[in-house]
Amino acid sequence: MTTESKALRPWSGDRAPADWGIGDGQAVPWEYAPAPESKDVVSIKPRYGLFIDGREVNASDGGWFPSVNPATEEVIAQVAKATTADIDRAIRAARRAQKTRWGNLPGRERAKYLFRIARILQERSREFAVLESMDSGKPIKESRDVDVPLVANHFWYYAGWADKLEYAFPGRVAKPLGVAAQVIPWNFPLLMLAWKIAPALAAGNTVVLKPASTTPLSALLFAEPRSAGRPTCHRAS
Repeated sequence: MTTESKALRPWSGDRAPADWGIGDGQAVPWEYAPAPESKDVVSIKPRYGLFIDGREVNASDGGWFPSVNPATEEVIAQVAKATTADIDRAIRAARRAQKTRWGNLPGRERAKYLFRIARILQERSREFAVLESMDSGKPIKESRDVDVPLVANHFWYYAGWADKLEYAFPGRVAKPLGVAAQVIPWNFPLLMLAWKIAPALAAGNTVVLKPASTTPLSALLFAEPRSAGRPTCHRAS
C-alpha cells in the first residue's frame, strides 16, 4: 500500500519532487526517447581488408581476426591481419605517394585536403562516434561530445599550419621526411589517429598506420576513399 506522502502526483513545477521515488524501487514517471546515436547510423561491413595504395585489399596470406564489441562480446566484423609482406607493400606505396604527389604539393594545397577531412569528420560525426563506442566500449557521450569533435579540431588546426611551417621553425627550412610509421593504442583510437596523422600530412609526409587490433574500425572508416579522396593513408593491422 502506498502512503499519501509516497504517492506519485502530477508535476507542476520545474523541479522533480523528492517523493517521486527515483532510486527507491518506484516507477520513474517518464520514458526515455530513443537515442539518436543508434548503431543504424553507421554501415558496418562483415569484413574489412587492408587499406593500401588507395584501395582495400586482403592480407597476402588470407589471415583475418575478429573485432569485438566489449559491451556485448559480439563480433562486429572480421579484419584482415597484415603480414610483413603487406607492411612492406604499404611502405612502398606510401613512399611512392609522398615522392610523386603529396610531398610535392605546396602547403596551401595540403591544407585544402586537411580542411576537407575536418569538414567530413564533422558531417559524419555520428557515424564515427557510434562506431568508436561499439568498437572500444567507451560511453557514447565521450565519443560524441569529446573524441570526435577533438579529432575534427586537430585537422582544422594543422590545416592552418600546413602553409606556415617556416614560422613553426624559425631560421630553419621545414621539409617533409618521407613515410611516418604510426602505432595507435586502444583507448583513444580515432583521437590518437588524428594526433599523429594530421601533423604528418600537414608537413608533407605520408603515413603507414597500425591501429590497435582490438579497436581498428574507426581507422578503417577514416581511410575510406570517399572520406576525402586522399592517396596518403595506408593501414596495416
